[in-house]
Amino acid sequence: MGLWRRSLFVGYAQNGLQNGATMVAPQFLNVGASEAMPIEALTPTGSDTEGVEIQTLTAAGYTDKFYTWNTWMYSEPCWVDGDWNPVSDVSFEAGSGLWVQGSSATQGFQSAGKVGKVDVNVQLRNGATAAGNPFPVAIDLNDILPNGGEDSTVDLEGVEIQTLTAAGYTDKFYTWNTWMYSEPCWVDADWNTVSGVTFDPGQGLWIQGSSAAQYIRFPAPEFNN
Repeated sequence: MGLWRRSLFVGYAQNGLQNGATMVAPQFLNVGASEAMPIEALTPTGSDTEGVEIQTLTAAGYTDKFYTWNTWMYSEPCWVDGDWNPVSDVSFEAGSGLWVQGSSATQGFQSAGKVGKVDVNVQLRNGATAAGNPFPVAIDLNDILPNGGEDSTVDLEGVEIQTLTAAGYTDKFYTWNTWMYSEPCWVDADWNTVSGVTFDPGQGLWIQGSSAAQYIRFPAPEFNN
């Protein structure tokens, strides 16, 4: 959903929200020296955006930090913190997932910046990590791979990708299996290999891991010049 200018590899796009929460990942990178997305490059859309809230989550799924969209206290709409002060110097690394609270499907969550041209590796932890597709194109599940960074001996068995409902419950899940088949692969709840599953641009995912030695890689899109 949204648009971007392919010729310059910059632009903007948005994800739809809902009544409840939606896991979203910014679809672009910052155009500055740091590629982490500043919160100022993320904006709610729709006729009534007051109160849309960005949350970051702990490994157990509790709110860590939160920022609320305020349309009336200041000269321009902006993100405010828990003390209602405008937020600055907040950014989110590529591939980060954000738990965005909305009130209806008429609202959207827009990100603006440049399209990433290299793969994004998101570090996991013991527990869950909010991550997501950081590109403005859909990604096939089988192209998203767990890895151990520079350590090829890291145990990746059991890494799990979940999608979540608006209330934060597991909707669907896919588990990395290293022993049932000739090659490691994603399996479904019945331990069958998974095919035909894709994640939309900016779709957020709740990824279960067991240590900070584990990573999940999102492949960069390939474009014809």
